[in-house]
Amino acid sequence: MEILIVILILLVSLLVRYNRVITILIKTLKHKSFPQNSQKTEQLTVDQQNALSAGLIIAEQHMFCWDSLESDARNSGKKEQRYRLSTAWDVTSPQSATECLSSFGSTHKLIDVAIEIYLNVPKEQWQSCIDDQVPEDYRDIITIYCSRLDQVSSMLIENKVAEDQDELRQILLRGSIAWDLGRLVYIARASYIAGYISKDQAWQSINSVLPTVKENFANWKEFGQSYMLGRAVYQPDDASLSGLFDIYTESTTSEESPWLKYPLNN
Repeated sequence: MEILIVILILLVSLLVRYNRVITILIKTLKHKSFPQNSQKTEQLTVDQQNALSAGLIIAEQHMFCWDSLESDARNSGKKEQRYRLSTAWDVTSPQSATECLSSFGSTHKLIDVAIEIYLNVPKEQWQSCIDDQVPEDYRDIITIYCSRLDQVSSMLIENKVAEDQDELRQILLRGSIAWDLGRLVYIARASYIAGYISKDQAWQSINSVLPTVKENFANWKEFGQSYMLGRAVYQPDDASLSGLFDIYTESTTSEESPWLKYPLNN
C-alpha cells in the first residue's frame, strides 16, 4: 500500500511539473493550419493584413489566428503570452514591452555581416577579416554565424526553400531581415494580448514593418526564404526547426495561406 501511495505521489508530481508541456502537445496535435478568428469584430484593410502576414510563420508556430490582431486560437491567452514574452525577450511589463518594440531588430544585421563574409572571403581568411573589420564585441557571434552557413545552406536546399545553388545565392544576397520583421509582428501581438500595450500601439509597430517588407521583397516566398535563413542561422540545431520548414512550405503552397490570399505588392 505504501509503495502505491509513493508511486501515486510521484505521478501527481510529474503531472504538475509537465502539465504545461502536455497541454501544449495536446493543443499542437489539435491545431489546424491557418486558423481564422471566429470572434473578430473588425475587418482588416489589405495593408493591415499584409503587415500582419509578415508574422505568419511565427504566428503558425504559436498557433495564432492570421486574420486579426487578436486571436481566439489555442495557446493565445494572456497568461501564455506573458510566459513567452518573459522567457524569450525578457518582456514583463508595459515599459519593457515598449522598450523591446522600439529597439528590436538587430539580429539580422549580424547574420548579414556573416553572410557577406561567407560569400566574399575565402574560408581560411574569415577570422582575419572578422578581426580587422568587426568590432570586438561582435567578433565571436559573427564567427559562429559564419561557421553555421554551410550547414544552413544544405538545410535550405534539402527542405526546398532553395531549389538549387543559384537560388540559394539569391536568398543569401537578400539576407535575413525577414527574421527580425516577422518576430517584431509577433512581439507586438503578444504584448497586446498580454495587456502590456494598447491596440493602437500594437498596430503602430505592426504597420511599421510593411514598407520595409515591400522594399526588400518582391513576394511572400522571398520573404519566407529570408525568414527561414535567419531562423536557421540563429539556431540550426533546434529540434523545432523541421516543423518551421513545414510551416514555410504550407505558407507558400497552401490555398488556405494568407500569403496566397493576399499577395505582396499587388
